[in-house]
Amino acid sequence: MKRFIMVLLVLLTSMGFVFASGSQEAEKSDVPFIGFTIFDYANTFVGYIRNGVNFEMAEKYPGVDFMMVNGENKQATQTERIDTMIIRGVDVLAVNPVDSSAGDTIVEKARNAGVPIVFFNRMPTREVLNSYDKCWYVGLDALYQGQLEGEMVGDAWKKDSAKYDTNGDGVLQYVLMTGSPGHSDATDRANGFYAGVKASGIAAQELATQPGNWSTATAVEVMNSWIGKYGDKIEMVICSNDAMALGAVEALRGNGLITDKKAVPVIGVNALPETAELIKSGVMLGSVLTSTYDAARAVIQICMNVGSGKPADEGLEWKMVDKIVKIPEQKITIENVDKAIEGYKLAK
Repeated sequence: MKRFIMVLLVLLTSMGFVFASGSQEAEKSDVPFIGFTIFDYANTFVGYIRNGVNFEMAEKYPGVDFMMVNGENKQATQTERIDTMIIRGVDVLAVNPVDSSAGDTIVEKARNAGVPIVFFNRMPTREVLNSYDKCWYVGLDALYQGQLEGEMVGDAWKKDSAKYDTNGDGVLQYVLMTGSPGHSDATDRANGFYAGVKASGIAAQELATQPGNWSTATAVEVMNSWIGKYGDKIEMVICSNDAMALGAVEALRGNGLITDKKAVPVIGVNALPETAELIKSGVMLGSVLTSTYDAARAVIQICMNVGSGKPADEGLEWKMVDKIVKIPEQKITIENVDKAIEGYKLAK
């Protein structure tokens, strides 16, 4: 029997499961057994949420068992592993879905098992969220994030338009790289950006917009294509996340548009440590800080509450409105970039 259990654990681990080892004391605890799933361990941003979960669990609930599952950016794979977590006996699910449109399928599985579920980072539709009384969401306000990007563009232009108006026509020519097509965050960030630029009152012209699929590698390809078409007509690059911003910077450097003496300004979202360093050095213009550690803590707090039969928002540090918790964001530029660097220390 012991040999069978060991073989089963080896198989599950090879499939992307991580089991946090608990003590005998933890096995007797009333603390719920939480099953976490990340859409893709290779993604930088959610990797920091994952690290935040591991840090917070170790700090506040040492010795308590939990599961962590890699969706490997394949919804079918993630769904199968959610099934396995339910079979394994989790008391509550914390799900960062590969595809937010799969929310109804995931909720149905949780409902059938009588397991509460907390979605995070990628939100299912409001209809899906409301279809199950034991379903919540922790995330970020994508529309507001885009608005903050637009405000940063306006702020920079008003502060020193001559620096950015390289062709001297009094109009900012920019390109916008969005997330995956059909993804609600991609749509909201783009719409928020347009609203932010419009509200700033500056004259701006969009040369091109194209999905970068949240990917650094894809962003390099997209940016190279734009450079080939527009060259130095591009006065600013807006990216809907930092992974794409890093790709844009790589392509701009490779084409001589970012050097020690000049830099086409790039703006992103997440203010990751990698981009924070680029902002600090003046290579990037700015980003929007989204606290991965706070997101992880909010998910854990709600899971601990509902997994123990308590109200979801009991003792919660953040306001919950209609089953949703939004983690606050802020603009990050060279003036306050140290806040971003400090904000990620606990999620490393």
